[in-house]
Amino acid sequence: MPYEGIKGVSITLSYDTAAEAQKVFDALAAGGKVTMPIQPAFWAKTWGMLVDKFGTPWIVNGELLPL
Repeated sequence: MPYEGIKGVSITLSYDTAAEAQKVFDALAAGGKVTMPIQPAFWAKTWGMLVDKFGTPWIVNGELLPL
C-alpha cells in the first residue's frame, strides 16, 4: 500500500521573528502543498499551514503576540 502521510496531527513551529518563520515556511513548502498561506493572525504577526513533500502537516508561527 502506498504511504498516505500523517493524518490527524500537525507539527507546530514557532519563531521569534516573522522573517525566520517565512524562511522555514518556504523551505518546508518546496515540493509540498500550502494549505493556508502565511498571513497575520491575532496570536502572531504571521502564521501558515502546509503539508511537506513527505506528507507531514506543519503549522508555522512567527513572532507570537501577547494575549
